[in-house]
Amino acid sequence: MGRVGERTGQRFGGYTVGAHIADGSMGAVYEAHHDETGERVAIKVLHPHVARDAIAAERFRREYETAESLRHPYIIDVRDFGETDDGADFMTMEFLEGEELSLILAREGAMRPARAVRIICQLTMALQHAHADGVVHRDLKPDNLFICDGPNGDEIRVLDFGSVKLQLETGPKLTMLGTILGSPYYMSPEQAMGKLDVDPRSDVFAQSSIMYELATGEIAFAADTIPDILTKIIEEEPPPVSIANLAYPLSFEEVVRKGLRKDKLERFGTSQELAEAMLGAFGLHRDVQRWAGTPVDMIETAIDEAPEPPAMGPASPRPFRSSVPPKLPTRKHRGATLAVGFILAGALFLGAWLLLRC
Repeated sequence: MGRVGERTGQRFGGYTVGAHIADGSMGAVYEAHHDETGERVAIKVLHPHVARDAIAAERFRREYETAESLRHPYIIDVRDFGETDDGADFMTMEFLEGEELSLILAREGAMRPARAVRIICQLTMALQHAHADGVVHRDLKPDNLFICDGPNGDEIRVLDFGSVKLQLETGPKLTMLGTILGSPYYMSPEQAMGKLDVDPRSDVFAQSSIMYELATGEIAFAADTIPDILTKIIEEEPPPVSIANLAYPLSFEEVVRKGLRKDKLERFGTSQELAEAMLGAFGLHRDVQRWAGTPVDMIETAIDEAPEPPAMGPASPRPFRSSVPPKLPTRKHRGATLAVGFILAGALFLGAWLLLRC
C-alpha cells in the first residue's frame, strides 16, 4: 500500500488530484477536479501492489464497466476510467457528501422503522434495475451502501460492482480473493458453500441481512472467525428481531426470516417481493417507489396511522358467543316451577300409598 496522500497534486486523465479522502484494501480515494470543466469528482486509484494483480485489476475494471452501464439514481454514477503515468488504473465518479451505512450503524445502532423503510425501498429500486439487466451484485453489505443527505432525507448509492460477472468467469480464485478483501457476513448460504449458481436471490439474502441489522443494530451472523461466520450462515438462525427492538412488528421479523431462508427456492424470488412484503408488515401500501422518495417523518406518520399488521401464524379460535342471550327464569317463573314440582311429588306419594293398601 502506498503512502497516504501520495497522489495529491498529481495530474492524469484530465484531472488534478486534491485532498486524500479514504483508503481501502484495493485503492485510495481522493477529491479531484476536471481541468477543463472544473467538475468536482471523487477519483479512486489502485494501490501499486494491487495494480500488479491481474485479477484485482480486472475486478476494478468490471466495477467501472458495470456501474457505467447501469445508470440509476441509487447507483454510484461513474465518469471516466484510465491509467496513471506509473501504470495504476483509476476511475472517477460523482463526489458524494455523506458516509457508509456501516459507519452510521456503528455509531447509532438500530434505526427507527421509518428510516429503514426509506433506505430499503431505495436499495430495492437499485437492485431491481441491476437484476433486470442481468447483473447480480454478490457483495451487498453496509460498507457498499453510501448514505447521502438528500432534500427529503437519506439517499443511497450502491457501490462496488466489482464482483459482478467476473466471479462466474474465474470461479473459486476470485471467491478466495473476495473473502480476503471483503466481509463474509452478508454472503448467502450458496456463496458460503462455494456454489457458482448465484442469482438475484443471493442479493435478496444479503438485503434481508441488512434489514435485520437496521432493525437490531447487530450483524445477523456474527462470529470471530471466517469459518465460524460461514458455518452460522449455512446452519444457524439469527436471534429474533423482537429481542433487540420492539418498534418492529412481528410481521416484519417474519419477512426477514423468509428472506434469510437457507434454501434459495424458499426465499422471496426478487428484491421487489421482499420490499413489498416489508411494507405490508408495517401496514403500508406496497408501492416501493413511493416510499423510496417519501420524507422519513411522513413515513413515520403513515406507519403510526396504518392498520395493525396481520398476526403471525394461524389465528386462535374465537370463543363462542351466542347472538341471543339465554332467557333466565324470573322469580315468578321459579315459584310456579316449584309449585308444580310439589304437586307432582304429592301425587306420586298418594299413588304409592294406595298401591300398598290394595
